[in-house]
Amino acid sequence: MNDSANNDPEMRDWLRWASEGGNTAMFVRTVAEAARMACSPDYVLLRPVLLELKRRYPEAGGTA
Repeated sequence: MNDSANNDPEMRDWLRWASEGGNTAMFVRTVAEAARMACSPDYVLLRPVLLELKRRYPEAGGTA
């Protein structure tokens, strides 16, 4: 179950990249940082938003 940033293989690398600055807007960085710290119920709530942000802001050199 993808109930935390550490247990979500689809999002784990992107969240690390985005929260460390990547090539993203401050808003995306802040949301990514929050997601990495979120408890399970909050992460599950954020995940659909994170998927959309990942689509809009793909990792440089990564797969979106």
